[in-house]
Amino acid sequence: MKKAVLLLISCFVLLYSSFAQTDLTIGQWKSHLAYPNGNWVAQSDSKVYFATEWALAILDKSDKSFQRITKVEGLSQVGISLVQFDRYSNTLIVVYTNSAIDVIKPEGTSTLFDISNFQGIIGDKEVYHIFVIDEDRVLISANYGISELDLSNNEFPFTTFTGLPVLASAIFQDYIYIATEEGIYRIATSNTFPEDFNQWDKLDEEDGFPSVYTATALVPYHNELYFSLDDTLFRYDGQERTFVHHEPNQYIRYLTAEGPRLIAGYSCLLENCRGKVLYFNSDDTFTEAPGNCYDRPIYGIEDESGNVWFADAWREFRFQENGSENCSRTVLNAPYSNNINQMVLHNDDLWIASGGVRTNYTYLYQEDGFFSYIDGKWSVYNRNNRSVLKELFDFYDVAVNPENGKVYVASFLDGLVEFDGENMFVYNDTTSSLNNAIGDPARTRVSGLAFDSENNLWVANHHAERPISVLKNDGTWKSFAPTSCFENDLLQVIVDRNGYKWFVVSSSSSGLLVFDEGDIDNPSDDRCRSISSNNSNLPSNRVNCIAMDLDGDIWVGTEQGVIVFECDGFDPACIGNLRTVLQDNFGAYLLETENVRTIAVDGANRKWFGTDNGIFVQSPDGREQVAYLNVDNSPLFDNTINDIVIHPVTGEVYIGTNKGLQTMRGTATEGGVLNSNQVVVFPNPVRPDYDGLIAISGLARDADIKITDVSGELVYQTKAEGGQAIWNGRDYNGRKAASGVYLVFSTSPQSLANPNAVIAKILFIN
Repeated sequence: MKKAVLLLISCFVLLYSSFAQTDLTIGQWKSHLAYPNGNWVAQSDSKVYFATEWALAILDKSDKSFQRITKVEGLSQVGISLVQFDRYSNTLIVVYTNSAIDVIKPEGTSTLFDISNFQGIIGDKEVYHIFVIDEDRVLISANYGISELDLSNNEFPFTTFTGLPVLASAIFQDYIYIATEEGIYRIATSNTFPEDFNQWDKLDEEDGFPSVYTATALVPYHNELYFSLDDTLFRYDGQERTFVHHEPNQYIRYLTAEGPRLIAGYSCLLENCRGKVLYFNSDDTFTEAPGNCYDRPIYGIEDESGNVWFADAWREFRFQENGSENCSRTVLNAPYSNNINQMVLHNDDLWIASGGVRTNYTYLYQEDGFFSYIDGKWSVYNRNNRSVLKELFDFYDVAVNPENGKVYVASFLDGLVEFDGENMFVYNDTTSSLNNAIGDPARTRVSGLAFDSENNLWVANHHAERPISVLKNDGTWKSFAPTSCFENDLLQVIVDRNGYKWFVVSSSSSGLLVFDEGDIDNPSDDRCRSISSNNSNLPSNRVNCIAMDLDGDIWVGTEQGVIVFECDGFDPACIGNLRTVLQDNFGAYLLETENVRTIAVDGANRKWFGTDNGIFVQSPDGREQVAYLNVDNSPLFDNTINDIVIHPVTGEVYIGTNKGLQTMRGTATEGGVLNSNQVVVFPNPVRPDYDGLIAISGLARDADIKITDVSGELVYQTKAEGGQAIWNGRDYNGRKAASGVYLVFSTSPQSLANPNAVIAKILFIN
């Protein structure tokens, strides 16, 4: 059993607050998931559990504060479909979209894969509803039928394969009732073989029900069973049904009765209309929930005090306190969405372009916009809060001017945004040298951005007649048409140490274009070179990404692995090198079977390759694997990696997956020629309860590090990874360092620093 998550029930707030107020230690992970709304809701006596798309948002009933828990903090999966809380046993049940189930108890957590492993069921298994019977048992309604789960033993006493989806279940008057699209069925709880669906009885004409009807929800309330019959609410006392309410053009999505009232959530039968939520009393009188409590109701519950908590498909978390005439609506400090295409770090500020395109480079019309994470606060900029962005979609790339901090965001659908922190301006075909796509004259496709050493912004203008533009540092524009290369489907761009511009090409004829403008104002000296699998070692013309490492070499990720250009891009002999690595005792080209989607370089010049199958971290020359991260061996949310950026000072790695953003603190930071005059040790002092890694940062690149006690006896020796050295706090015999002060010395072949000078001190308190 995993014990990390059990603290969610009793002291999660303490754990999460402590974690959030400290810097990440080496190897520690942190999540930055979007929490737009609750798609299901459950409650304990003191907390409300909102299931979001990928994680849990937990509201404290007393002070209305939110905490969060993800796979990083101990959940076993990502992608939550619903949650339920068993108050009898203080157990939280989390059901995932892959039908795995976390059973979280005070003594630990178990993950059950029984449903997902059911044999003989074609397709995905989907859970729709959980009914709590007692402290040991719950009923699980799903698309395959119904199961009973024994929480005490994590076993399934019975499963009934009904041949039709079971949308809800309940126990009423010693019968198990299920709601299906073909009506309500029941079986006595005393039946010893509920697995046989032939022994279940349908409530039909003999019971005062129609012969043909649909039931979507049911729940016991005040000694009667309330249920939906087609689009109408009825109640049933075990002998006859009684009409309660009909709501025109709506159907009942859910029924709950955890508090004093019965709550009925309705969804529209028509397009472009809102749902509705009604509160029913035991005498069948009702009131409507305030209008700001719902848009597209999914689920809702009431507690003993009459407070109501809503899950709604539209944005924000909603709850109505007893006596209030309106709902409170809360947005958490989090990314606007989990969509990530490209990221950039400027100092400590993170910027994200959320959009993208289809594989054939047509538009998605994705309107999430672009996000920033500055001083711990998330902000979003899109057509909903900035009128200047009203016609802009599919934000594809982002860059920051290193001189003045202005942010530039590329929209694949119509222009380039310039943002100075307050004001925005959009460059397009009428306000710049950018031109519209051939065959699509209404759209200015901007697909790649990079600054050169003189702070000129180079822009890839996809499928345009003049596909390369530059916004010069003086504010003027100029465009280029490298006609001798016959390529205009340009994407990502980087600028190498020669000032050459390397573009990813999206056409099938070549994978890369190298461009040199020479004198930027003299068109006669422009030159270009197309690089393809025909004139180089490029393994495929399907190129996804490019990056320049700390030595100035150009690394290229393709759908069939990686190639590196360690040469002048205009030299005809510069055809790239395929790294040979040892794989299963055989030589193979680096990641030749992987679709490499993104490349990042850390402070030790190691390469982080994001693929469809996780992250491969390779040595500086690419020949040795340093680490491999995937969803099975790490807290990684998803194996599809869209982008990676690495903070040069802290070594924090920002990972944009298909299921959201997360960070982890790596072991490498950038190093200079000399040791910094502000070498930092973290943590320091090292306290008795700490048994993790100790980071020494601010060092000369690849420095040799010696750690001694105050008497000069050598305790540990290592080499910095970039500008950071890592020590596990133990000597060569594996013994933890005793209490006292330890001295850190650093030497580097690049540095003339005094090898006898102490650059840092570490205090151990045992």
